[in-house]
Amino acid sequence: MHLPNPDEATRLLSQWTGGADPRLLGQGMEGLVYEIDQDRVAKVWFSESQASLERTRAFYDALGDKAFEFAMPRILEVNVVDGRCVTIEQRLAGTTMSDRLTGGRITQSEARSTFIDVLAQLASSGPLPEARALSVMDEEVSLYDAAEEFPDALGALAARRLSRFRSVLDPAVENLDKKFDALRARLREIDSGRRSVVHGDMVLPNILVDDAGTPTAVIDWGFFTTEGDPVFDASVAASIFNMYGENALDTELGLYEQIEERLGCERDALLVYRAAYSLITANAYDAEGKDGHFAWCVAALNRPDVVRALLG
Repeated sequence: MHLPNPDEATRLLSQWTGGADPRLLGQGMEGLVYEIDQDRVAKVWFSESQASLERTRAFYDALGDKAFEFAMPRILEVNVVDGRCVTIEQRLAGTTMSDRLTGGRITQSEARSTFIDVLAQLASSGPLPEARALSVMDEEVSLYDAAEEFPDALGALAARRLSRFRSVLDPAVENLDKKFDALRARLREIDSGRRSVVHGDMVLPNILVDDAGTPTAVIDWGFFTTEGDPVFDASVAASIFNMYGENALDTELGLYEQIEERLGCERDALLVYRAAYSLITANAYDAEGKDGHFAWCVAALNRPDVVRALLG
């Protein structure tokens, strides 16, 4: 579905804006966000169904009932206007942590510390059954349609992705089948047994902070949101914190050290989950594997420390 132009957006949102041209606040992978008033925003979705958004609404309600020190999104209404889904959502206060970092308002060290604090709160929040109903990436069914336990469900997803993109992955990943077989077994071995909500795309632009640098909200759930082992979420977050930047690997490994200390997890677990995420998302943005994300994932799957964690 094409992106709405300004005239379409005005028409789609006229019942909330009174016919005035809406102000575009931002664009994500799933839709466009417009200002309604100081308390509400409207999101015009590219392809989500009404049923899917009702599941997301139930998820946000359950997530918001947890005792976090920061706010979570809330969907107030789910509407279908001219064939497009439009949600009215609570407006969240704060500035993205990435903006404050690039603007020199916080240091790299402060950003990492706050980042770990947010991950720790999510990790300690406990199970969230409503998250199990959500699908991940472009899947049409829940992650848990394939299995009841997180390691098996994640392994089954990896198997589906391998089957779908084998012709692209096989030439790029050394000993692909051997690594995949080891991954299925290692996922069960390294599972912490803990369960919490998994954001799945925790980057600095998805953390809002106030003028003091204190987190006010966590946003942009959905790409890989589910319930699972919080060590998986921490591993993914550490790897994408500075994925294409200078000294990316040093940043990732440094965050692993902080996560090991704060969350009490093992390095092998972080690396096995790094392999799982890399295999599963390698072709998330380009089926032919000609983009930077694919190269980043393949590099991890061939990285000596990741290979050792998989194969011993």
